[in-house]
Amino acid sequence: MSLHEGQAPATQWLDDTEKKLLGLKAPAAKKFKVDRVQPVMHSPSEAGFVAEKSREQYMKNVEKCLKLIKDGKSYELCLTTQMRKKIGQIDHLGLYLKLREKNPAPYAAWLNFSKENLCICCSSPERFLQLDGYGILEAMPIKGTIARGLTKEEDEHLKFQLQYSEKEQSENLMIVDLLRNDLGRVCEPGSIHVPCLIDVESYATVHTMVSTIRGKKQPKMSPVDCVRAAFPGGSTTGAPPKLRSMELLDAIENSSRGIYSSSIGFFSYNQTFDLNIVMRTIVIHDGEASIGGGGAVVALSNPESEYEEMILKTRHGKYCP
Repeated sequence: MSLHEGQAPATQWLDDTEKKLLGLKAPAAKKFKVDRVQPVMHSPSEAGFVAEKSREQYMKNVEKCLKLIKDGKSYELCLTTQMRKKIGQIDHLGLYLKLREKNPAPYAAWLNFSKENLCICCSSPERFLQLDGYGILEAMPIKGTIARGLTKEEDEHLKFQLQYSEKEQSENLMIVDLLRNDLGRVCEPGSIHVPCLIDVESYATVHTMVSTIRGKKQPKMSPVDCVRAAFPGGSTTGAPPKLRSMELLDAIENSSRGIYSSSIGFFSYNQTFDLNIVMRTIVIHDGEASIGGGGAVVALSNPESEYEEMILKTRHGKYCP
């Protein structure tokens, strides 16, 4: 990334962040407990993954989120969990290519750190934030997901059901409002607009509800300023306020998300960048594969439906041998 000479604070922020990351100690291996020793349902269990939270535990966490929302602590909480399994030697690149083939997505990424025995195979459909050569910032949050149908008729019905769901619309609208606020910190007044509100995009296995928020970056703001204003992505945290929602989620989830729900992308020499939201991702590290999944909890949420949505979003785990 190239920064102008007058952007020393941004450079210092990068240097400080690098030092903090390099100084982090690997957490002790966590032995998670499930109420009943059995793999989760559907595709992840077929691949041998075990959920960090059982069905009952996850639904109880949804109920905790609903109580917090009822008490006025937040409007939307994006609850997640992890699934893990032990693996042997596998072809990391082959796994990523299989993900690309079976679940093609516009913001996919493959990161291989062989010395650290770490590989990240990401098949993300979601853009977190982009800054183009004209100084336009664009966020495209996904909130609202439903499985594809087995027939053309069923598929169209499910797509229609998603698009006109009051619950899914409320999820999306709240994150749109959050991102308008985030971008307002670095964009020119009056430039923020929503050219696409609650559109449905279709992928190999799911339909998703997507909105687009854009704004004109203020000249004095650096690319790092823009990312710092909006990170982490609102579609993975909650609203509003974002920081308080993150504190509430941290207390409920009781474990680190790792890179899941963070961002992968690039910063360019011409002051542009493009970053995704890390989802539909398999992380391979020290003989273990892990996948994350979850969904937004709002006042209209149902614990059982939220559990089923989380399972839907982890089905890519079946491609891990």
